[in-house]
Amino acid sequence: MNGNGPCPAPSARYRQGERERKARDMQQYGSKVPRHRYGGGLPGIVLLSCAVGLFAPGGASADPVAANTPVPLALSPPMGFNNWARFMCVPQTPLDGRSPQKYSFQDFMTDQGRGLVSTGLARVGYKTVVVDDCWMQRDGDGQLYGASHWSSPRHGNSTQPGFARDLTPYVADLHRMGLLAGVYNTSGALTCERVPSGEAGHQNDDARKFSGWGVDFLKLDNCGAPETSLEGLFGQMGHALGAATAHSDRKILFDESAPAEFGPTDPLKYQSMQWVRGLGQMWRVAPDIATTRLDAQGHPMDDPWVVHDPARASLDGVYQAFTDTVALSRYVGPGNWNDADQLLPGDNGLTTAEERSQMGLWSIMGAPLVLSADVRRMARAPDDPHLKQSLAILGNPRAIAIDQDTLGAGGYRILRDNPSDDAGTDIALKPLADGGFAFLVLNKNAQAATYDLPMSRLGIEGGQQCPLALTDVWTGKVTHVAANGTVSLRMEPHDNAMYRVAPAACMSLKPSGQITTVQAAFGRPPLCVDASRGDHVMTAACSASPAQQWVLPDTRAEGPIHNAAFAGKCLELDTETGQVRMAACHAGAVTQTFRYHLNGTLSAAGSCLDVAGAAVNFPGERIMTAKCIAWRVSEIFSAPHHASPAE
Repeated sequence: MNGNGPCPAPSARYRQGERERKARDMQQYGSKVPRHRYGGGLPGIVLLSCAVGLFAPGGASADPVAANTPVPLALSPPMGFNNWARFMCVPQTPLDGRSPQKYSFQDFMTDQGRGLVSTGLARVGYKTVVVDDCWMQRDGDGQLYGASHWSSPRHGNSTQPGFARDLTPYVADLHRMGLLAGVYNTSGALTCERVPSGEAGHQNDDARKFSGWGVDFLKLDNCGAPETSLEGLFGQMGHALGAATAHSDRKILFDESAPAEFGPTDPLKYQSMQWVRGLGQMWRVAPDIATTRLDAQGHPMDDPWVVHDPARASLDGVYQAFTDTVALSRYVGPGNWNDADQLLPGDNGLTTAEERSQMGLWSIMGAPLVLSADVRRMARAPDDPHLKQSLAILGNPRAIAIDQDTLGAGGYRILRDNPSDDAGTDIALKPLADGGFAFLVLNKNAQAATYDLPMSRLGIEGGQQCPLALTDVWTGKVTHVAANGTVSLRMEPHDNAMYRVAPAACMSLKPSGQITTVQAAFGRPPLCVDASRGDHVMTAACSASPAQQWVLPDTRAEGPIHNAAFAGKCLELDTETGQVRMAACHAGAVTQTFRYHLNGTLSAAGSCLDVAGAAVNFPGERIMTAKCIAWRVSEIFSAPHHASPAE
C-alpha cells in the first residue's frame, strides 16, 4: 500500500493451474546438453512502492506485477554490473599485486562493486552487482551453495578460490555499499558452463535460500532444459520466488532468458514473449553480446561493433544486438523490459564513438543498462583518456534520463536506409513522459558522414511558426529548429547524433516510419513493407524510399495507415481477393481501419496482413490478407508505436 491506494492488480497474470500441470508432466528436463549459451546479464534498480499517476495519457501500458512478487518492481529499466560478457568464468588477477591464489571470485565481484561506488556509477543508478555462471555448486543433498573454487567444466578447473559456502556475508558487503546483489542460475540441470547446479527440481529450496541470503535479483538462463519445458520451469521459479519473499520487504527481481532461446522465425519466440511478462520484469531476447578476443600478441581478433565471423554465429555485435532487440520494442513498458545484453564501454575493444552509440541505442530502446567491463581499472586509472571518456558516456545524465523515463515507452526504429550492417543510416525515436521525445541518428559507415534530417521524417506535424528546442544529449547544447525544418548533422564513424526534443503545444507527433517483417535470423536485416507499386504492396530491402514510410494510427486506436508516397491514399485490404493496395481514403471504411496488436499483427475487417507464402526471407513477395493465426511469423510485423499496443 502507499498513500494513494493499493498496488494495482496485474493485467496479465500467469495462469498458474495450467502451467503447473504442464510442469508436473516434465520430470526429465535436465537430460539435454545445452547447444549454446544465450545468457547475458542484467541488474536493476528495484522500486518497491506502487506508482500511482506514473503514466502520461496514452503512455506505455504496464504489467508491473508478476508471479515473483505482488509488488511492482523495475518501473524503470534495471541498471548495474554483470561479469559475464567481459570475464565469463575465467579467473582474474588482483590489481594490487597480490597472489591470484589468494584472490577469490567473491573478492573480484566485491571489488567490482567498490569500483561502481568509487567511480560514481552507483550514484547515477548502476547499483545491482550480478555474478553470472560458475559461482555455485550443489551438495549431495541437493543444497545450493557457493563454489569453493573459481572453475568451469568447459574452461577448466582452477585452484583459485571461489565463493564462501554461505553468500550472506558477501550480499551484506554489497548492501553496506548501497548496492544490490544478483545471482545467476539456469532452468535445467546444467548451467551453460555445464556446472551441475541448475534449478530443475530445486526451485522452492533455492528461492528460500536466495531470500535468506538477501539476494535482490535472479537471472535465470535456458541451458540444460528442452525448449518444450521452458514455460513450466520458468513458471515454477517465478512462483517460488513469490512464495519465498511473500512476507519479506526485500523482493527478488526476476530476469528470464527464455525468449533468447528462440530465433526470429520461430513461433515460440513470440509465444514466450507473452508468458514471460506474467513471471518477471525483464528478459533476454537475442544472443550474447560479443566482446573482442585477443590473440597471443594482444591484438584484436574481431570487432565487437559488428560480428561477421561465422564461427561466432551465436553472438551479436553491438549493432546486431540493437537490430534484434528494437524489433520487439512493442513489448516494453514499466516492469516489462527487453534486455539487449550488456554495455561494453570501458575495456572491451569499442572505440569511444561506438561506446557512445551503444549507450545511445540502449537508452533510446529503454533497455536495461548493465555494464560488463573492468570497473576496477576504471576506478584505478581515472586519467586514462579512453576510460575517462567511457565513464563520462556511462554516466551521461541526459542519456540515463531518456533510458529511465517514467513513461516507459519502447523506442522504435523509424528508418534503416541500407540493409548492410556497415553502411547507411538508422534513425530511432522514443516518446517521453513530458510529452516530448528523443531521437537518435546512427552513422553505420566506417567513415565520417553528414546527414540532413527533415523533422517531418520523425513524424512531426507543425509549421514554420512552431519552433522546437533540441538538446544535444552528448554536449548539452540547445538548438532551435522549426517543426517543418531540417537539422544538419555530422557524425564520426559508427557515431551518432542524439537529441531530446522538448514538448511544444504547436507540435504533434505521429507514429511514423518503416513497417518490417520478422528477421530471417538473429543479426539479419528485416525486410520493409513497400508501397512503390501502389496496387501491389510488397516486401523489399529497406531503403530511404518514401514508399516505405508509413504513418500509423495512435496506439490502441483504430484508424487508417498512410504512406509518404501516396497523398490522399490509405492502405486497404480486399477481403474477397486477399489483396492489399493503396486506395483513396474513405473515412470509417472497415477495410482501411487497422489496429496494431502486441503480438505484432496488423488487423482490419477481421483479417491480418500476411507475407504471401510466409516468405519473410525474400524481397518481392506480396503483402496479402489472411485469417489471423496466433504466432504465425508471416503475420508478425514491427511497426511505429507510441506505447505498448493492446493485446
